[in-house]
Amino acid sequence: MHDCHPQPATQLPQGQTIAVMGSAFNPPTLGHADVIAQLDAVADAIWLVPAFAHAWGKAMAPYGDRCAMLDAFVADLHNPKVSVQAVEQDIAGDGPVYSIDLLDYLERHKPANSCLLLVLGPDNQAAFDQFHRAADIQSRWACFFAQERLAVRSTALRAALLAGESIDGFTTPGVARYLADHSLYRAG
Repeated sequence: MHDCHPQPATQLPQGQTIAVMGSAFNPPTLGHADVIAQLDAVADAIWLVPAFAHAWGKAMAPYGDRCAMLDAFVADLHNPKVSVQAVEQDIAGDGPVYSIDLLDYLERHKPANSCLLLVLGPDNQAAFDQFHRAADIQSRWACFFAQERLAVRSTALRAALLAGESIDGFTTPGVARYLADHSLYRAG
C-alpha cells in the first residue's frame, strides 16, 4: 500500500516512474512549469493530462484550445521527459473524469515495468479527502504533493488577460503567442 503523502525519490516504487499531472491547464502557467521542475528528479516521464470534463464543474476554455496551449507549453520547456497525454476524452462519457478513472485507464495503457505517481498541488492536497474514491487512490498509487514555490496561477493569468494587462511572467512564450492569436479569456 502506498502512502498518499510527499515522497522522496528513495521511497518511490521500483521501475520506471511516470508522474501523472492532471489539470485544467486553463491556461498552462509558470506555476505548472515549477511543478514539473520538482518532478524532474523523481520521475522518468511526466505526463500532462488536460481535463476534458472537470470533476468539480469548473468552467474551462474549449478542450482543443487547452490542448494546443499545452503542446506549445511542452515545446517551450525543452524537457524530453514531458509529454501531453490528451486521453480524458476517451474515458469521459457523459460526465466528469475522476482521478481514479484516469489512473485506471493509464494503468492499463502504461509501459510494462512502470508505475504511476499521481501529482497534486497544494489546493488538491488540502481537498484530497473530497476526491472520488480517495481511499482507493491511496491504496493503489503513490502520490506526490508539489510545493507552491512559484505562486503563478491560471486564475491570475486569466484576470490579467481580461483586464488587458501584460502576461509577462505568467506563462511561456508559446502559450503567450497562442493567447495573443486567440480571443480566449477576454471580454467581448
